[in-house]
Amino acid sequence: MPIKPTILFALPCFNEEKNIAPLLDNFIKLSIHYHHLFDIQVVVIDDASTDNTYSIASEYLNKLNLIIIKHEYNKNLTGGINTAFNYFSTRLDETNPPMAFGLMDGDNSHNPLNIPAMFEKILLGYDIVVASRYHKDSQICGVVWWRQLLSFGLAIIFKLLRNIPGIWDYSCGFRLYSPSIVKKLSKKYKAVFVQEKSFASMVEILLKGHLEGALCTESPMFLRYDLKLGESKMPFIKTIIGNLKLLKSLNSVKK
Repeated sequence: MPIKPTILFALPCFNEEKNIAPLLDNFIKLSIHYHHLFDIQVVVIDDASTDNTYSIASEYLNKLNLIIIKHEYNKNLTGGINTAFNYFSTRLDETNPPMAFGLMDGDNSHNPLNIPAMFEKILLGYDIVVASRYHKDSQICGVVWWRQLLSFGLAIIFKLLRNIPGIWDYSCGFRLYSPSIVKKLSKKYKAVFVQEKSFASMVEILLKGHLEGALCTESPMFLRYDLKLGESKMPFIKTIIGNLKLLKSLNSVKK
């Protein structure tokens, strides 16, 4: 009997006690609906939360194929991404390693039911699949129009200054990565995959993957920012400034 492929997803979280349960519930739904096609494994990366994120996630250890990695101190999103990719790297040499490695925000704004369409593109040979806000079939709920406009303007700037074929959404954190690109990034960058602070780190890892020859594409997503509870972890203006600074230093990201 053929072995089902495994998709491994990491969820960097900081103070997501209001959001982690409904998000993990959606992963359970995904596992039930697609159990005949693939297995899903989830890694919650608790970034030294000061609320009940860890204890709530722990309640799902017997409901889902789940592990929890807890930071001893807060490392921010940059540390969460590095922890995720370092864990991914440890899984590459297994007898039957995961066929895709994913990242997703831990605030329940991303829907795991978008994963099957993304995984299909990994099976077609793509190395990085971005759940894009700008795909023609995407739907965005709960984001004010001016933030959408500014985000799209920033995407156009990235496209003009560092074009990655197949990509418009450079900063969305909802992605799948192939084992091949994880291995290449691990070999080149060792334990420090990203250094940029805040959400600019998502642009950094995408650029580094592109420079390592990753074949990139996008998949539609249903962004439900209206389902997110609690305060945003993303200071919008600071994030834009960080991305613009990253643009200025693109030449420092070389092979």
